[in-house]
Amino acid sequence: MDEVALARRVKFAKTWNINPLVAEIVEILLIYGGSAHRNLVAERIAMRRTSEQISDGLKREIFEAFDTHCEGAANANQPALVFLPFGEGSHRWSLTPDAHSFLDQGPSFLTALCR
Repeated sequence: MDEVALARRVKFAKTWNINPLVAEIVEILLIYGGSAHRNLVAERIAMRRTSEQISDGLKREIFEAFDTHCEGAANANQPALVFLPFGEGSHRWSLTPDAHSFLDQGPSFLTALCR
């Protein structure tokens, strides 16, 4: 695994206190320019992990991690990293402006978030 990708995933998981699988989703969305179909994201995660096609179980786990993160952020009144840009029922996932700010602004933004 790429060390930079692993470091980014750990940074997301620690800073945002999120499921590491959501950090993987963020990482894949970043590769695709910030937005992609959920099946493409899931398949890319599976290929990184196993170099094989995605199992139904892993796909379900990825979809549940996304949904749980979105619902949990909304319920906790915290910023989410990912969202459905075309609303409920959409299968397109995107990074939120908060996630983009986190990636673009680096350490000073991290300090503000951790207060």
